[in-house]
Amino acid sequence: MNKYVLLIIGILSLSLSSACKSTKGETSDLSELRKLIESRSFDIENNWALPLRGAQINLVTNDNHLRFRKDSIDIFLPYFGVRQFSGGYNAEAGIRYEGLLNDLEIDSSHTDKVKLRFETSTGTEQIRYIITMYPNGKSNLQLLMNQRDNISYRGFYTDKVVE
Repeated sequence: MNKYVLLIIGILSLSLSSACKSTKGETSDLSELRKLIESRSFDIENNWALPLRGAQINLVTNDNHLRFRKDSIDIFLPYFGVRQFSGGYNAEAGIRYEGLLNDLEIDSSHTDKVKLRFETSTGTEQIRYIITMYPNGKSNLQLLMNQRDNISYRGFYTDKVVE
């Protein structure tokens, strides 16, 4: 019995140690990510929406994006959730914004990720965006809203700019 426990522990240790990257490799990848963010010329596309209420939703066939272009941003995200306050007639069902990117905060103090924070407002709705980007190309996006349930997205970023 003890042999099997030791064997399992050994196998787990080997698989965990081989799955870990070296610190040197992560540093160079993280510096490349920081350069990309500083360029402010990249796109984020999401594969999953995670509404506050309900199960995650696959977005592979749904158009969505955040396009960073120097001092502006173009956002188009599908929204799945509950609106707390009436949006009025012809209110946008999804999340759309195209305009200047003001007050972008970049937090690169972490050793394994970079966080971006900014806000947009359209009419009476204000949205706070928190984007976490990782050196492996993945990204997480949280939206904190004053008129709708909060929602999160998971996806990836690319430096291949789509116009």
